[in-house]
Amino acid sequence: MREGLGKFLRFVLETHGQTMATTVKIACNKIIYLIYRTAGRRSSTGLVHEEWHWAKHPFSLRQRVLWSSTLPGWFMPEDESAIECMLHMPAYEPVSWVDPKEGEYFLDAGGYVGWYSIQAGRAVGNSGRVVTLEPDATNRMQLERNLALNKLKNVQILPLAIWSRSGTVGWLQGKEPVWHKVGAEGELTQESTSIDALVDTLRLSRLDWIKLDIEGGEVEALRGASRTLRVYHPKLFIEIHETSKSVAGMLLEAGYSVAREHYDQPPDRHGWILAQMP
Repeated sequence: MREGLGKFLRFVLETHGQTMATTVKIACNKIIYLIYRTAGRRSSTGLVHEEWHWAKHPFSLRQRVLWSSTLPGWFMPEDESAIECMLHMPAYEPVSWVDPKEGEYFLDAGGYVGWYSIQAGRAVGNSGRVVTLEPDATNRMQLERNLALNKLKNVQILPLAIWSRSGTVGWLQGKEPVWHKVGAEGELTQESTSIDALVDTLRLSRLDWIKLDIEGGEVEALRGASRTLRVYHPKLFIEIHETSKSVAGMLLEAGYSVAREHYDQPPDRHGWILAQMP
């Protein structure tokens, strides 16, 4: 009973709008959503797909300024998958593993709409620095707006994809914007950079964290970061996409050890690892 009440309160309080009109729309959507649930209808798990899900029925919440109680912070989504990620990221990923400190330098590769960039920007403060790479134009627009809404000025956004080399790389459009990715071949192309080249270009004097969420491109990204890993020894937070064995071998060769790992698609198809120098 108490657990059920807790879930209900979290659902009710997880967001509100920056304006009263948006807050009223959210309340209306949630009431109708609960009626559907009571009637026995259920939305699909994971990202939002059902037309009657509270995030878009009967009122669309796209391009409305919303509050995420888990971030916590403001965001303006272009699609329902961005709403789901910004509200419920801790339910999907081990976000507590990422804990940059004041003055540190943080590289967010695959910034999407800004969850980790906002967290890191707050944590490192004015004496630190965050560099976020997001090649997709729509995601990048949301990222820029979300950083502005949260008054973060220490985050630099670059329209680049991370790869093993600088130049251009294939680009594959996913069904959801969160699943766009680079690849050796693709119907489109994006400008790319290696991490080593990026460190040189930006003249970074240090790099304390690298977060990689690039939908299977993590092996190529690590190939282009060998000098950075050797010189700066950043902590690595990597989302794994059927690349666990290759990533583990590369980290071992670079002198890293895996401090934590978690897989939500066993045995090791998809998950996250936190790696650092011993």
